[in-house]
Amino acid sequence: MAATRAVLRSAGYETSHVVLNEDLFRSRTRALGARTDQERCAVAGISRASLYRWRTGTVTPSLDALRSVARRLDVELSQLVREVPDERP
Repeated sequence: MAATRAVLRSAGYETSHVVLNEDLFRSRTRALGARTDQERCAVAGISRASLYRWRTGTVTPSLDALRSVARRLDVELSQLVREVPDERP
């Protein structure tokens, strides 16, 4: 996870908490013919459990996983995730 944070920081993300850019994920997988979550996961090369964990933020995806999905969806890694602001005061 530290490697993921370092790469994302180098891409301009301020915080270490990032989540899947659901809008982009959905639109790219739809463009590749996927309509259901099961089909989206197959296109992206991930399990449904991983998708659920990434969506809910219970797991931060590894850098390798993010790179693999970005490559399969033909998007930049920095486009695949979005930053969630820290909730600290």
